[in-house]
Amino acid sequence: MHEFNVKDLMTTDVLTCSRSTSLRDVVHMLHDRRFSCLMITVDNKPVGIITERDMVTILADMLDDVSWDDAAIENFMTSPIITINEDLTLFEAVDMARMEKIRHLPVVNDADELVGILTQSNIVDGYYQASVDI
Repeated sequence: MHEFNVKDLMTTDVLTCSRSTSLRDVVHMLHDRRFSCLMITVDNKPVGIITERDMVTILADMLDDVSWDDAAIENFMTSPIITINEDLTLFEAVDMARMEKIRHLPVVNDADELVGILTQSNIVDGYYQASVDI
């Protein structure tokens, strides 16, 4: 079976924002682009992540008394985050995701700059491609 590297399978169209982006704007960005997560970056380096699961938790906790206009995303993002290097193998990435119990792996280059994201869909695609390459 052919072994793929993360950079061969990752999604490079990553939705990003700054720490000061409002929660309202993040919700609209996720909805409009139909993405399952958004990366928070500083100087193109990932510092946090917001996922659909995070949004459900935020909504459940704050449904009655949140002011969406004034809430910056840095107050809600998961941080610090676990990243993987683009040169890792798919197996290594899956092993890390499984150990950490996470579904989105931000991918960085050797300068720790965000270059993509590896999602569950990317992983399934990689294993499928590897099985049909036999």
